Amino acid sequence: MFSSKIMAIYRITALLILSVPIAINMYIKGDIVSSIIYTPLILLALSALAIYIDGKLEAIVNSAMVLPKFKVTIPAIHIKTLKNCCAN
Repeated sequence: MFSSKIMAIYRITALLILSVPIAINMYIKGDIVSSIIYTPLILLALSALAIYIDGKLEAIVNSAMVLPKFKVTIPAIHIKTLKNCCAN
């Protein structure tokens, strides 16, 4: 529950940050070069950064939720094998 809230807050924040270059371009009334080249390139770079951070954040949140695996030690396996062998 907590992890889904963190992810939702991050994704909404990333969406707002990604919309900033377009809003600035509309507000300033940039020329054709900034409208066709600079704004999409900035948007692409910010999108790649947001995707990278999203993946890392999701990995961190998911790794905290996974329980550690139970590991059987090698001597315990040998003891179990010897008990089965000698019981017959």
